[in-house]
Amino acid sequence: MEIQDSNLVILFKSETGENSDPYMKILKRHGYQSHCIPILDFNFINLDLYGQLLKNLQKYLAIVFTSPRAVQATELVLNAIGIPLCSIQSVKCYTVGKATALAAKNLGFHTCGESTGSAEFLARYIVQDSEDAGNREVLFPCGNLCRDVLCDTLEAHNFHITEVKVYETVAKEDVSNELYVITQSKVPIDSMVMFSPSGVPVLTSTLRKFPQLLVDSVKILAVGPTTESELQKHNLPVYATLRRPDPESLIDCLRK
Repeated sequence: MEIQDSNLVILFKSETGENSDPYMKILKRHGYQSHCIPILDFNFINLDLYGQLLKNLQKYLAIVFTSPRAVQATELVLNAIGIPLCSIQSVKCYTVGKATALAAKNLGFHTCGESTGSAEFLARYIVQDSEDAGNREVLFPCGNLCRDVLCDTLEAHNFHITEVKVYETVAKEDVSNELYVITQSKVPIDSMVMFSPSGVPVLTSTLRKFPQLLVDSVKILAVGPTTESELQKHNLPVYATLRRPDPESLIDCLRK
């Protein structure tokens, strides 16, 4: 095990438990401590509409997931309307990132594309993977802040996208109390990891209350280029950007 003097890595994401969260598990293996601070809340929306679309899932070439939250919405709807597992296993499923892929696999989908690392590269993967497909209809459940790059790329290659917003993202107003508790511990903060561009304004306002963290050269890491760009817009220094949204990429960045 590579020991890092028990430095602390703050993950701005929801915690799934130290023994099950893949980021917390790999950090522990490499001698880091970790702590999660949820910076975003989510509400599911349009589930009735989504249910009607899932009842006709067989008409689509594929379903596309770019976040675990979209998979959670799918699970809620499938359970509510009683769609048999066999009806979704035959539909191709494209995903970004290991967490999203794992959630989809646990639901019964056979996934591909998880290593692409971003919606943009996933779209290119789908285009290449479906070159000979006659059916180019794709179902895309997503969040209200979803960017257009995936749909724009696919539509430019004659795909028909049925996009449905199945959850909305609401940023918390303040997470300074949680951060204050952490700063009172004797464990030095090594890094802070921002997973979503939506939470960057919250992080910015919070760090104004803790200027010493940046003075102490606490590293800020971004998950993906979109989050990196948003951090830069708010004049926050980005130490490194994860190449893919997975725990191994986080360790690579911390070793930089």
